[in-house]
Amino acid sequence: MALFQSTLWSVIEEAKGGKEQALREFAERYRGAIAAYCRRRGLAEDSEDLAQEVLLRLFQDGVLAKADPARGRFRSLLLAVTRNVIGHHLQRLHAKKRGGDARPRQVEEAEIPQPGDDEDFDREWVLHLIENGLCRLAADHPHYHGALRAFLMQEKSYAEIARDLGKTEGDVKNYVFRGKRKLIEYLRERVREYSASAGEYEGELRHLARYFPQ
Repeated sequence: MALFQSTLWSVIEEAKGGKEQALREFAERYRGAIAAYCRRRGLAEDSEDLAQEVLLRLFQDGVLAKADPARGRFRSLLLAVTRNVIGHHLQRLHAKKRGGDARPRQVEEAEIPQPGDDEDFDREWVLHLIENGLCRLAADHPHYHGALRAFLMQEKSYAEIARDLGKTEGDVKNYVFRGKRKLIEYLRERVREYSASAGEYEGELRHLARYFPQ
């Protein structure tokens, strides 16, 4: 199956070579989802540090250098490294209480989970995609963004949104409808960026669709 011309995998190839801009772009794109997952696991105080550690492990342990778009889903790779980092963090906490030491170990290929076996991670992944999509929508179509964010995130009625925005309910319904279509378009683009093939892209959309807002 032919590989996509994936933006993400192009960034990964550049990041393997240590290009600073590629490293920053990679971190900015995925740090939020990792930190949110850590918070969901009850590690709110350490979430930012743990997200940073995940990103460091990806580069310093050579995990990204071994990444191959033909061998597995990128989301699963991130999940494996994140789980590994969280596990070691908990080991350190327990060892500290006992006065001992716990040293990190590298992620083995066999540890990489299959897609869909961690609903918390998948949910945070989609929420992060949606937040990125909403930011883009705010820049491209501010009226759609204002109505859609109020409708989806604040769960306001069309009447409430119309009153807040000084628009008619008909305008708001139109904004929400068109905003949803644009948001879905942006989400599809982002999923395509990290999918290695047409089959993976379609499978990823089917798997993540359960978490998309209706």
